[in-house]
Amino acid sequence: MSLRFLSWLAATVLSLCAVAQQPPPNSLFIRDVTIIDCDGHAPAFGMSVLISGEWIAAIAPATQMKAPANAQTIDGRNKYLIPGLWNMHVHLGAYPDGKAALPKFLAEGITGVRDMGSPLDDILRLRWETRTGTILGPRMVVAGPIIQGPLPFQMPVFISVKDITAARDTVNMLQRRGVDFIKVQDAIPEDIYQAVATQARIDQMPFVGHIPPTVLPEEASDAGQRSVEHLGGRFWGVLIGMSLRESELHAEEVQMYRDILAAFERKQAPSPSHMRSALTKAIVESYSSQKADALIDRFRKNDTWQCPTLVVLHTLWLDTETKYTPEDLLWADRLLRKETDVVGMMQKAGIGLLAGTDLPADSKNGTLQDELAYLVDAGLTPLQALEAATCNAAKFLGKLKEVGSIQTGKAADLVLLNGNPLENIRNTKRIAAVISRGRLVSLNASPHP
Repeated sequence: MSLRFLSWLAATVLSLCAVAQQPPPNSLFIRDVTIIDCDGHAPAFGMSVLISGEWIAAIAPATQMKAPANAQTIDGRNKYLIPGLWNMHVHLGAYPDGKAALPKFLAEGITGVRDMGSPLDDILRLRWETRTGTILGPRMVVAGPIIQGPLPFQMPVFISVKDITAARDTVNMLQRRGVDFIKVQDAIPEDIYQAVATQARIDQMPFVGHIPPTVLPEEASDAGQRSVEHLGGRFWGVLIGMSLRESELHAEEVQMYRDILAAFERKQAPSPSHMRSALTKAIVESYSSQKADALIDRFRKNDTWQCPTLVVLHTLWLDTETKYTPEDLLWADRLLRKETDVVGMMQKAGIGLLAGTDLPADSKNGTLQDELAYLVDAGLTPLQALEAATCNAAKFLGKLKEVGSIQTGKAADLVLLNGNPLENIRNTKRIAAVISRGRLVSLNASPHP
């Protein structure tokens, strides 16, 4: 046996002894289950888990641990226990919408969410009420409104800033209000983007988001952007950085951005030229493996994480109101295949990957489990895909001591499955029970007294 395993076993035995001396009140007991801990160990068969309050109190072989008299027992035979999942890209929106969505996310096995842009007062209220138990919902980390550049309209989900001073003031305001991080999106000039990056660094606030069309991916990474969403967003930032025609295509996208702003000023619908084959074909055909290797190496050195949201990228050309041509759809498919390949390359290179959807709870267009399947299609093993939604998320958020894996002393955020996700990642949809903060919130299998 390895030294690491022996240390883990010793800690488990000590915790079990402590629990045996004083059975905890209001506890849960999962009996005879296979544990996939996402902590580097092989699946552990025939184990039992004792939960006391919000925490995992003990883990031991089922033959060595009995349920306390006051514990609710769940039969884990032929089932698999994984850490609670984190959806690292959601938008809960206004308070009533978010309040309605949170239990739906829990039912999908999602015990943590990273909200990537919602009205400030609403999202702070939702975070507080879930944290205090006023309402039922996953753990939350939040950005508040997205920071954009000058726009001719306002919406509660973003803050439009006119210049560098306003950008810095906005970062300061969000930091004082208590958001967990700052998010930027597409409609932001390069100077305002850099001002946000600088102020976020001064305020010691992580900043994340799209790669705006005004910024190159290597510039975003060097500026300290902590995570890149959607492989850059609808302006295909990551693939632009892997193109032999990077400078030319970047200039084209800057002009597209200006054309979109001009259309907004005229109160007209902007043309989706960034979605047409003229651009997507050029991006795919000019792809360079050497440029890709160089950009991925830069991401690795700068610790720039990626949240690909492949599941939502596959919905972008489903809009029936936009008349996409067969040529548009052909090159859309090829671009999506290239982006999928890039995700696999990033995994092999050691880039931190996160799982997110950018879709509502129980969306017909896909769930977090579908995103995990796309990650497997990209070349990740089922375990690596599962880790993107568990221990990777916890590591990225600086919460690995608390959540992200199944260990004694960690938070009891758990999902019980009716199938082995390491054999088929889609078994993450076969949910038998969900436990959040030690509380049984969803049960599709009868508990045993």
